[in-house]
Amino acid sequence: MNTASTKVLIAGFGDVGQRIAEQLLNMPQHSATPFDISAIKRSPLPDPFQQTVTAIHWDMSQPFNQPLPAFDYVVFCASADDHSEAGYQTTYLDAQQNLLTALSQQPTPIKRYFFCSSSSVYGQTDHEWVNETSLTQPTRFTGVKMLEAEELVANTTLCPVTIVRATGIYGPGRSRMIQQVLQGKVSSEQPVHYSNRIHADDLARFYAYLIEQDLQGVALSDLYLACDDEPVTMHEVQSWMANYMRIEVKELVPAGRTGSKRISNQRMKATGFQLLYPSYQQGMPAQLDAALNH
Repeated sequence: MNTASTKVLIAGFGDVGQRIAEQLLNMPQHSATPFDISAIKRSPLPDPFQQTVTAIHWDMSQPFNQPLPAFDYVVFCASADDHSEAGYQTTYLDAQQNLLTALSQQPTPIKRYFFCSSSSVYGQTDHEWVNETSLTQPTRFTGVKMLEAEELVANTTLCPVTIVRATGIYGPGRSRMIQQVLQGKVSSEQPVHYSNRIHADDLARFYAYLIEQDLQGVALSDLYLACDDEPVTMHEVQSWMANYMRIEVKELVPAGRTGSKRISNQRMKATGFQLLYPSYQQGMPAQLDAALNH
């Protein structure tokens, strides 16, 4: 193992975790030190990563009974298998506590711990602009549990912590809204319902960028919102999707369950990070084309 490498642990190696690994493995290194990546996953790593990522087979809902290797950076980006209050408790609180306990045994300090949280911690419903300083009063269990998880992580004495509250993640493999539009269903125009999103590649790129910035000694915030440049109503984005795919709109349906708010990405962009997909109009065409050709 290269002793000069930067050792990164990705806790939860699903879609976002794999994209983060890809970004780190392909990133030009200003410091000339490669990334040595390990990933916590219950099942075997996907083929593309079996030669480039070290697997740690662990169900984080259970304590880890052996020492973990030393890491410079940790990214917790696990996702709940069960979309229920119990599922969120297990994934974001119990599992994360078990990880923090295991990491506390490390002989060398961790440089920074990143937690992939969610904009669901905000309960705003009146189309307000929301940023990192806005009030967090979630009304659904998803936001309540995420906020509890943030507090758990923020209170650790292990190392500095940066929380990234992601908005709606879209990209390959996330096709629920596309399938709805293919059926001719589009969200109604009234009541107005704003939505916010970020392409999975941009979210992964942002994590890699923050790690690189930290390595270069750039001061990071303890909280960022990860979102593209264009909050937009559900009616507008789905109408655009239908028009792009030349799908006839047959039915208007309720826009969604969550509150209507507009997320500001100004703190994220102030770091110098540049989005590949500033809006859904740049990020969605490839996925829509794939759905039409499927």
